[in-house]
Amino acid sequence: MIPAVVIAGTHSGAGKTTVTMGILAALRRRGMTVQSFKTGPDYIDPTFHKLNTGRTCSNLDSWMMDRETILRLYRRAIEGAQMAVIEGVMGLFDGAAGEKPGGKGSTADLAQIVNKPVILVVDARSAAQSIAATVHGFCTLQRDLTVAAVIINRVGSERHGLMARRAVEETCCVPVLGCLPRDAVRPMPERHLGLVSAIESSRELESYWQQLADVMERYVDVNRLLEVASSFSTEKLEIKMEKKKENLAEHLAENLEKNQITKQTPRFAQKIPVAIARDEAFHFYYEDALRDLEDLGIEWVPFQPVRGESIPLKVAGLYLGGGYPELHLESLSANSSFFQELRYLHQQGMPIYAECGGFMTLCRSIKTNDGQSYELAGLVPADCRMGTKRRALGYVTAQIYHDTLLGRRGDRLRGHEFHYSDVYFSPEENMRPAFSLGKTDPLGGTEAFRPEGYSSGSLTASYFHFHFSAFPASMKRFLHCLEEASVRSGLACPSKG
Repeated sequence: MIPAVVIAGTHSGAGKTTVTMGILAALRRRGMTVQSFKTGPDYIDPTFHKLNTGRTCSNLDSWMMDRETILRLYRRAIEGAQMAVIEGVMGLFDGAAGEKPGGKGSTADLAQIVNKPVILVVDARSAAQSIAATVHGFCTLQRDLTVAAVIINRVGSERHGLMARRAVEETCCVPVLGCLPRDAVRPMPERHLGLVSAIESSRELESYWQQLADVMERYVDVNRLLEVASSFSTEKLEIKMEKKKENLAEHLAENLEKNQITKQTPRFAQKIPVAIARDEAFHFYYEDALRDLEDLGIEWVPFQPVRGESIPLKVAGLYLGGGYPELHLESLSANSSFFQELRYLHQQGMPIYAECGGFMTLCRSIKTNDGQSYELAGLVPADCRMGTKRRALGYVTAQIYHDTLLGRRGDRLRGHEFHYSDVYFSPEENMRPAFSLGKTDPLGGTEAFRPEGYSSGSLTASYFHFHFSAFPASMKRFLHCLEEASVRSGLACPSKG
């Protein structure tokens, strides 16, 4: 197993993303092939990782995924790499609502599953020796978790850094790999809905990576970090099968994953072509999920609606992912053929799956914050309105409302939502929600479920994001719907034997 570290923070904003990006850039500059991972549901950071390393970043999430799925994706991703770096989420022990510190969804839980050492990033603003108490707490809260080293961020001076370093190393017996001055790193470019998307500013970001690499080589002992990572690489990563499964659904999902993803006999001699929108407006996809679906028999056919491209011919289905359609409404509205094709293909019964930005695009119209309104596809009988405040964020459990592309009525999925817009159905319209969504409350219960999205025939669209790789039964269902559509359209025939 290759050397690996988990970069975690004491809290959101401690600097773990900056440190992660800097370490990735420094290692790549040394000629290493580095595989990155991101903890939890995130589309933005992985795009930065990919630009930085030249390799697709893999999302790992212990709330959405079971242990075996995480280990399968981890092992597959590190093939051909010399080093792995896993970026955490929020604070080290922060996870899903209702979980104990270090529970499902947390960086700590993931670090224990993959059995890798943690490098803890600590914000030194307004503290010096007291940082030792913080580090001590993080090192001792879970004894079976290894906090192997610390990086102190935002020190005000060399003297400040020396005080904090000495306190941590002498009190906690944990090495400090370096102290980053608070003005050593300029902020990462930001814009709409948070960090700028890497797809839109690659040249600016490449210069930024090089600056980060310079900072890391100057202030952080990168050689020592590699030693920490290597010290754990000799420990064999074992899959410890639980004696008891939490429930029957998990057991069935595990069997489906093993039998369907890796050993399924294709029903068709040729792969099933599925159009996928991939441009500045639509690019929030989990790459592992796309790869798993491809392994099951899908051939992804990308196109760019923002660039005026039409939906590819001779496809059996369409996937519209999330992204920033609200920033490209002029270009999208100018591509009238795209909307006409969407309406026609929906009428013909083509399977269409849309998430978040894709869902917004399928509405009748969208109204921006400056009051402008744009007509859209109209497959969803609702109007979308952008807001200035975040409307939803976090993990959700989705119960399928009607039979859809993802499963049967009553099936449950886990995923997340993040959006600044809302959709409004007219009172006279039949809403036909795709899901009922429920959030876990801080005490561990489930809040009241609410209707979400829209489902009609072979269309499933909502704000709900989920990871196909975590739900083999949904992958099987999605593939089945595509196979049936492929046969109806005459694109494919079942293979013999």
